[in-house]
Amino acid sequence: MRMSPAISLGASAALGLAATYVAWQMTKSDPEADPVVTEISLPVENEVNVVVASAAIVRGDAVSVDNVTVERWPESKAPYGYFSHGLEIGSNEYAQRLALTEFQPGDPILDSRLSPLGTRASLSGRLEPGYRAYTIRMDDVRGVAGFVLPGDKVDVLFTQDKGRNARAVNLVSEVLLQNVEVLAVDSNDDPLSDQPQLFARATLAVSVDDAKKLSVASGLGDLSLALRGAREPDRQQVATPAAKVAAARTTPRRVTRRVVARKPADKQIKVMLGTEESEVKVPTAAEQASAPTKLIPAS
Repeated sequence: MRMSPAISLGASAALGLAATYVAWQMTKSDPEADPVVTEISLPVENEVNVVVASAAIVRGDAVSVDNVTVERWPESKAPYGYFSHGLEIGSNEYAQRLALTEFQPGDPILDSRLSPLGTRASLSGRLEPGYRAYTIRMDDVRGVAGFVLPGDKVDVLFTQDKGRNARAVNLVSEVLLQNVEVLAVDSNDDPLSDQPQLFARATLAVSVDDAKKLSVASGLGDLSLALRGAREPDRQQVATPAAKVAAARTTPRRVTRRVVARKPADKQIKVMLGTEESEVKVPTAAEQASAPTKLIPAS
């Protein structure tokens, strides 16, 4: 049976519309077909000039425009005490600033790692005005087992025995100084050293008054170090209750001693008869009991 042209044309149109609708739905549901582009503007951080080492600089070398260069750093990454121009370092043909530590290429040149203008690259160059270097004796326990390194911050503890008798120990410990910089351990004064080692002496940067305290305390008791954390605040209220350790001592064995009576010393008197002088012995009580009382001239 043959279909009429009108029916055939209508069916074709319906199929075409259906195909178009399906294609439109598929295109609408595909996210990649119509991407959405969103522009985000990131804030641009300010940059500053930072003077860095252009070559390796060993301790004691002069630091000047000849061995440094300038790099652009984000302002938030610039370290404290940096220089923005080589001339700010201050070295000239008459006086130079020397490296107190080693610098590798690219390391920022910091004011704290340079000696004052015209001075040697010694420990004195690291001392701030008004401070002194004071050395105290240590052992492997009081020195935190060697984990204290130059540049660390420590608290100084003072312990003394306040016992009033020989039968008990009354140890009292207190924080004598806080947040003290360690300049050196034994002869190592390199703040970049990272190898712990046992040491017998620690050199600290303290004020004149604190140096007096350490001098007196070292003669009255024991000094020890307590290592502070790198993120510890500079100062904090530290409770220092007396840490009393009572330890009974062994009672000394009683020793009986025989007391021997000492022979009374002879007594003599001087007798003056005109221009003549003579000595007369005075008898003791035992001599008086055995003999009549009389004065006997001394022989």
